[in-house]
Amino acid sequence: MIDKPAIKSLHVQNLLSFGPNSPKITLGPLNVLIGPNGSGKSNFIEAIALLQNTPRDLASPIREGGGVVEWLWKSPPAGRKAARSLPTATIEVSANPPHLREPIDYRLSFTGVNYQLDVKDERVEAGVAEKSLKEAQPYFGYVNGRPMLRMNGTQQELSREQINPQQSILAQRKDPAQYPELTYLGQMFGDIRIYRNWEFGPISDARKMFGPELSNESLDEDIRNLGLMLNRLNSEFHTRSELLKYLKTFYDGAESIETPIKGGLVEVRLIERGGVSISALRLSDGTLQWLALLTILLHPAPPPLVCIEEPELGLHPDIIPPLAQLLREASQRMQLIVTTHSDALVSELTDIPETVVVCEKENGSTTLKRLERKPLAAWLKTYSLGRLWRKGEIGGNRW
Repeated sequence: MIDKPAIKSLHVQNLLSFGPNSPKITLGPLNVLIGPNGSGKSNFIEAIALLQNTPRDLASPIREGGGVVEWLWKSPPAGRKAARSLPTATIEVSANPPHLREPIDYRLSFTGVNYQLDVKDERVEAGVAEKSLKEAQPYFGYVNGRPMLRMNGTQQELSREQINPQQSILAQRKDPAQYPELTYLGQMFGDIRIYRNWEFGPISDARKMFGPELSNESLDEDIRNLGLMLNRLNSEFHTRSELLKYLKTFYDGAESIETPIKGGLVEVRLIERGGVSISALRLSDGTLQWLALLTILLHPAPPPLVCIEEPELGLHPDIIPPLAQLLREASQRMQLIVTTHSDALVSELTDIPETVVVCEKENGSTTLKRLERKPLAAWLKTYSLGRLWRKGEIGGNRW
């Protein structure tokens, strides 16, 4: 597996279902989140989506998600009390941005003022293990309420007028020559890909033809560029062979995937045994989803972090073992965070239980706990990990 996961740890507090005492979670190359509905798995992905937007427009997903008040943690009612001020949400990250030799610690704190997002604190600094005994100056941070920015090795004070309180500093300072740590951290966050709300029905964009104006760097989150990505995977020998291997596992009669250009538009066609050609317009929803998963998980030069919500939805149970194998192999090239309700998928991870993270709520607040191999060793001699989950022995159950 990858030596340096993009995100080493994540600590979320006072955000969505994460309360003030929600613990920090260490992340590995492969992280499979389990837990009942409403326990906070999707909210964990939402926190990562905020990081993804820091170098672009932090306010946009918050505004589209109901406004800042809806994003701040709401403590359980404890009798009739006077209205309290809004809490301050905090996301703390230990990251390994590409192009930088040392890890970076990042902290973002925000609240709401007059129903508007207000960034109260933000800090970018060398990872704790890299600091000298004397506290190193941050690359960016607030000192006594004043924003301080290190530029070309020199610490400079910025005026409040030079900082937009509704945006991250990662969106406001982008220059690898002057601010390499801010720039490369922002690039890494911006390169995160999140796949959720799968849509493969009759009018899905995945079935339509699109032109080469779309990117083939990675599969778009709305999956519109599926044809371009399949074309890219087909053009590389090793990836093409893996693509066909997993396609045949899913679709026994499949011989190949073709991506012909018609009128400047890319079409997706599946070729069956005997030469029968089927357009993406006529493929089953599950087949399109499997093709999308293959373009994500077989990517030869993948994004640093990929999040996938419930990849098993719409797939036949017989495909769960190949899916698990894909996830395991992909985590050797990219960091993966996956949510699932499939005990069959979890059973495929029985030999690596430490990849499973149990998500639960305690006193109205989300907690995340990674499984440990040693306490489960005796159980796993008899039962699969998925069976233990269903028996209620590892948590993550409603009752």
